[in-house]
This record gives sequence, structure tokens and C-alpha cells, in this order.
Amino acid sequence: MSKVFIIDDDPIHQRIAQIMIEKHAIFNDYRSFTEPVKALEFLEENKHEAAILPDVILLDLNMPVFDGWDFLSGIEKFINLLQKKVRIFIVSSSIDEKDKLRSKNYPFVNGFISKPLSPDIIRSTL
Repeated sequence: MSKVFIIDDDPIHQRIAQIMIEKHAIFNDYRSFTEPVKALEFLEENKHEAAILPDVILLDLNMPVFDGWDFLSGIEKFINLLQKKVRIFIVSSSIDEKDKLRSKNYPFVNGFISKPLSPDIIRSTL
């Protein structure tokens, strides 16, 4: 069973991603977080529970208060303790090349995807 976490403060983007995931049966299960800190807390609290960890995280960068960079810095502290390999993809509307370069500072980030998402792009994260 494949699971995805969508971490994005924009409910419209979340809903579009959920519709594509359901319509095209890309993942068996998904969970959305509008606050990255809540996703980070969930992952840390459940790091030993492989069955409930996601296979993929789709992470927005630009969010108020606690952003995608804060999430990456937080998960970096315990990602090696996760009982499952979790693939993390930054999904952003940013076209700033500095963001792409900065993402390379996190070796566990598997890719940088520009919004808007498409079914093929989401499928490629598996």
C-alpha cells in the first residue's frame, strides 16, 4: 500500500492533488497537512511505525510561520531513524534557481517539482 503526505498551506492545491491521486489511483492513501510542524511532529512520534509512515512527501516551500525549509531542517535530525525510506519532493511555484540549489543541501530530498502538479508528475514520485 503506497501512502503520500501533502504538506501545503494552500487548501486549493491540496484538493487538486487529492483529486488527481484519487482519480488516477496513484496512491492508496493520502494525508494532508496545512501546517508543516504538525507533519513533522507526526513523523517523529511515529518514526518506528513503518505501516503508517508515508512512502512519499510532497512538500511546499513557501508557507507562513514554519515553512518547507524549517520542515527539512527538522526532519534532517531524525530521518535516518524512520523505519521506512520516505521519498521527499519539494513542490513549489518558486522559479528561483537559489531554491533549487538550496534543496541540494538536503541529500534526502529526491527532487524539485514545479507547480502545478499533473498525474504524470505525481506518478513519477513513486
